[in-house]
Amino acid sequence: MPSVLPYICFIGGIGAFYLHLFFPLAAVLLFLLSACLLFRYHGREALIYAALVLVAFGYAWFRYTPPEDTGAAILETGGSRPFTAAVAGLPLPAGRGYLQEVHLREPEVKSEVFLRTVSPLPPGSRIEGFAYMSAGRQRMNPGSPLRPPSLFLRTEGTVVLSREDGWVAQRMRWRLYNWFRENLSPDAASLLSAVVIGHRGGGDELYTAYRKVGLAHLMSISGTHFGLLSVLVFSLIRHSARLLPYRWLARLTARVSLDGIAVSLTLPLMILYLLLSGGRVPALRSFVMTGVFLLGLLIGRRGRWLQSLLLAAVVILLMDPGALWTVSFQLSFTAVLFIGLTLEAFGGTGFERHHPAVRRLLLLILVTGGALIGTAPLLLYYFHTFPVLSLPANLVFTPAVCFLVLPLGLLGGLTYLATGYFPLSGVLQGITGVVNSWVVRIAGYGSTTIPLHAFPAVVLIFVYPCLYFLLRRRWRWSILSSAALAATLLVTVASYDWRGPRVTFLDVGQGDAAVIETAEGRTIVVDTGYSGREVVDYLRYKGIGEVDALVLTHADGDHSGGLWNLLSSLRVKEVWDNGLLRYRPGLGEGIIHRRLRAGELISSGGGGILALHPGRGYYSRRGAEENNHSLVLRFQEGGLSVLFTADIEADAEEALLGLGGYLESDVLKVAHHGSYTSSTRAFVDAVGPEAAVISAGRGNPYGHPHETALRRLSGIPLYRTDTDGAVRVALDREGRLRVERFRDRMLKRVKGFAPGEELANLRRLFLLW
Repeated sequence: MPSVLPYICFIGGIGAFYLHLFFPLAAVLLFLLSACLLFRYHGREALIYAALVLVAFGYAWFRYTPPEDTGAAILETGGSRPFTAAVAGLPLPAGRGYLQEVHLREPEVKSEVFLRTVSPLPPGSRIEGFAYMSAGRQRMNPGSPLRPPSLFLRTEGTVVLSREDGWVAQRMRWRLYNWFRENLSPDAASLLSAVVIGHRGGGDELYTAYRKVGLAHLMSISGTHFGLLSVLVFSLIRHSARLLPYRWLARLTARVSLDGIAVSLTLPLMILYLLLSGGRVPALRSFVMTGVFLLGLLIGRRGRWLQSLLLAAVVILLMDPGALWTVSFQLSFTAVLFIGLTLEAFGGTGFERHHPAVRRLLLLILVTGGALIGTAPLLLYYFHTFPVLSLPANLVFTPAVCFLVLPLGLLGGLTYLATGYFPLSGVLQGITGVVNSWVVRIAGYGSTTIPLHAFPAVVLIFVYPCLYFLLRRRWRWSILSSAALAATLLVTVASYDWRGPRVTFLDVGQGDAAVIETAEGRTIVVDTGYSGREVVDYLRYKGIGEVDALVLTHADGDHSGGLWNLLSSLRVKEVWDNGLLRYRPGLGEGIIHRRLRAGELISSGGGGILALHPGRGYYSRRGAEENNHSLVLRFQEGGLSVLFTADIEADAEEALLGLGGYLESDVLKVAHHGSYTSSTRAFVDAVGPEAAVISAGRGNPYGHPHETALRRLSGIPLYRTDTDGAVRVALDREGRLRVERFRDRMLKRVKGFAPGEELANLRRLFLLW
């Protein structure tokens, strides 16, 4: 019986379950085809393999929880409600406070739950009190990564801390987290927390720098850390043992080999490192692989890296079948798979001719190159950027982190947990400072990453077989898979919609953000939402790395909160606002700042943006003054006109009525998320839109959009980001308004026998926004 087939069948059964959610008929046909092939090559053993696939399929079905059943139903009651929970994770900085994962015991939910706190709480703390509960749902935008459903608790009044009752590993991680935070610089603490306890609790700036240089894997415990640490410890033990007097060495190795002794001492350290890491997917996969390899040394069976990799996958999928579709799982396993394939393809006996130092360098190049080959398609698919310095940066910084920072941090951390003293902390601070400063300096150069336009998921189906056959030197299959890949890429490029202008209103929750793309290729962002993540993700999806103008209509966080995220992630040429915003720190060198007032026109090719409000001398008589002083813009190009109204209320709308025909627009961005204080009937009639778009958050506590506003907008085709996701408006070839909803491009769940719906899903795999 081939040793890898049982693992592949189990993993395939898990994958078949998730495939059948969207392609049930295709899943059945694929299973029957696989069963026929297995029967042809393995005879009666095929029945065992088919049964294993069905068992895995049933296990995934049993463990599956539909997103709509994860606990959001408790929000229907509204208001605050009592809760009881236990803190389960380390704190994450979130604005002025922290987010901490908790296990919610009352009420019971199946989703991840995060508690907003003013100060960090130790894991294991049991808390109770009253809280407002809001659901963090998946954003329906092009480029937004898939995230599991989550629930957020915002406490009301006093939260009672009853006692600390966590696992020993949790308490160890908490002590080290506090020591790093209190005794090291913020950047050094962030790197040490990432590589020693698997917690990325520092600022996003350092992680962004590591990502730009292609070193994001160093900011979480991965196979790189486990593998290199185990090699370092194992080698040190073996070489140290050889320094012993010969008599002692002979006694030690009389019954157990030197490798066995090294394994016996290395394995417990790896177990301890796994406990400190928090047991995340990359760490667990790495531990299983390292453990199997070390046990193979102990019993004299080496070289079964593929079996070790597949065994690690099975262990993780037994714990959580849904991990198969997480980015972490996919990146982690493809990296190790292609490292192994690359070493098999190029790491042959020819290595023995080189000097040991040269062999180590070549081995490091092959490992880094293999990981890059394996993960590049997934990185481009999910993040749409390619770090051009990834290979040389990994050759320099990966050994520095894994052979210096990690061993010193882990040794010092274990010593601190045992004695309360952290040795060589000054040396550790100096090394991490040098590493971080160089990474940040290199990331500061503008050409470290190349933005690439998104490609559909179907491309991955062809690119990985092509890479596999090339590394295996199976030229006939390589040619066939390359031809299929080329054909898919041609279809993909042909499906790109290069024509402009277009305006996309993004789903940013309870906030506003829109992206204008002009016919001549200019990009203008109007507001950012709270975090700016959705805007950055969308622009990367489109292959856009430069923003010609960023417009902030007013200072509310739901419109301008993502400013700094955009400035640090993209090149922004200009920032426009209503003249009432103050920036601390400043916007930075090279960024032009414009304060727009009513009547100013910024031309762009065949159209432009006209500022309509606030006018000089405008004074808000009623309503929220900051809202009424929002910047109102009208974009027009090539027959398409869109009116952006930000958060203005009835008072500002009344002031705008005097502009007459300047208000007329094809599309109205409804003011203030559909509040009843806006969208007066007279204003809506003056605009006379063919379509209206409301940007609001699902289940928001304000009741937006309000029934009163919806009645005033009756008779106008209405689109909402909370239900439709991103909404794009453009002109078709006949010059008529075309409105598209991203919800229509997302895969739909198929129930029963519905070939038409499956074909529609198949079409969506080829389409881009």
